[in-house]
Amino acid sequence: MDPFTLVLLVMLGFVVLLIAGIGSQRTPGTPGRPLLPRVVAGGAVVGIVLSAVGGILAVVVAFASDRVTLTVPVTSTIELTPDELRDSAARVVGGATSQTDTVLTATGLDVTTRAFVAVEQLITTAVIVTVLVVIARLARRSIAPEPFAPRLSRSLVVGGATLAIGMTAAQVASLVAATRAHEQLFATSPGALDDAVYVPPTWTFELWPIGVGLVVIVLAGLIRSGERLQRDTKGLV
Repeated sequence: MDPFTLVLLVMLGFVVLLIAGIGSQRTPGTPGRPLLPRVVAGGAVVGIVLSAVGGILAVVVAFASDRVTLTVPVTSTIELTPDELRDSAARVVGGATSQTDTVLTATGLDVTTRAFVAVEQLITTAVIVTVLVVIARLARRSIAPEPFAPRLSRSLVVGGATLAIGMTAAQVASLVAATRAHEQLFATSPGALDDAVYVPPTWTFELWPIGVGLVVIVLAGLIRSGERLQRDTKGLV
């Protein structure tokens, strides 16, 4: 499981726990405060600092260094054994090629390609920092006497929208950089080979950031209902 997916799971987990009433008023006389929310909040703050520093360094390296590491789509081809060398009557009639993503470290890429790599890193860092800020706020509110703070639902809406829009934009920047890098690494110069035809890679999008972002926004609506209920019942007990 990659760190970003773990961050999302922790975020969704705290939203569910908060809705379930983990942060409700504790019974009088109950000593201490829950340890897990404080650990998660502290870990989120540390993650914010590390993510910000790592993102800034990645952007600087993308421009300052000629060596760039990025994900590039590569088309793999299966070399079939000639029919005259086999006794079997089995034949491959399709599916001999496929496109897969691989992480490559390349040199000599142009400035525009490296700029798209930097943009992808910058957007991803901004999304991770935003999600970690929401997690830290959820963790702190989950142990507060009044967990449903007035602006908590707005934080979740911002976090969900940032996740959906930001990760989609990061994918676009990554795909543009990968396409440009693929052409510079694998395309032959004009006239080098008479029968050579350069085939650009196809673009594939992952839709899970949009789905998770929409789920977070829907959960923000439930939090907003809890905020209204908390205001309506305040002072009744």
